[in-house]
Amino acid sequence: MASAFDLRRAQPPAASAEAYRECQAFVEERLARQAYRPDGMVAGMVREVAQGRWSREDMVANIVFMLFAGQETVVDALGNAIVALDRFPEQRALLERGAVDWSSAAAELLRYGASVQYAVARIAAQDIDLGDVRIAAGEAVVPVLGSGNRDDAVFADGDRLDLTRPPTMSMTFGTGLHVCLGQHVARIEIAAMIEALFTRAPGWRLDAANAERRASMSFHGMATAPLILNPAA
Repeated sequence: MASAFDLRRAQPPAASAEAYRECQAFVEERLARQAYRPDGMVAGMVREVAQGRWSREDMVANIVFMLFAGQETVVDALGNAIVALDRFPEQRALLERGAVDWSSAAAELLRYGASVQYAVARIAAQDIDLGDVRIAAGEAVVPVLGSGNRDDAVFADGDRLDLTRPPTMSMTFGTGLHVCLGQHVARIEIAAMIEALFTRAPGWRLDAANAERRASMSFHGMATAPLILNPAA
């Protein structure tokens, strides 16, 4: 499904459409059995449909999107974190000796290796000047979140992973009306997964020769990032 969002594609590949139909069938089956929390977000959507304020089609599409977005981006973030820690062994050492807490490390890893590098295009409602650039009303702009996360004016030596970096709001989860709905869950997930990696598989190494980045502009992640575990650990 991720390939359907690639900015370079005019049309999504057939495999993406098939993957969506499979997810849609999964959601429909759960809805039919009412296999969701009665006090959860899906239950709220179901009530909106029942009261005629929302269409069932839109409800299903949004549930599929939440499942996809919550899974894909966190998987990509974990792969990016592993590669970053392999690239900066001195930063990895901080985690190995407990010099940095998992939550702080997760925040910096999410800044450095954001899963989404490009935001959805925005249309200027009026003429606006950004620096020396004039954006006319009606023109489309694609914000580059990955570039914002490496801005040296905000993050000193932004191209370097620094797990001791003071907390600063990054662009990883967007901002304003377009902020990520699951940002707080994602931070906890990455912190928990990094902790599990170091506590349950100490001495792990990235098999860099067989690691491969996914060819996608929209989702920045690894197609594969195999690990070599320490058999003596």
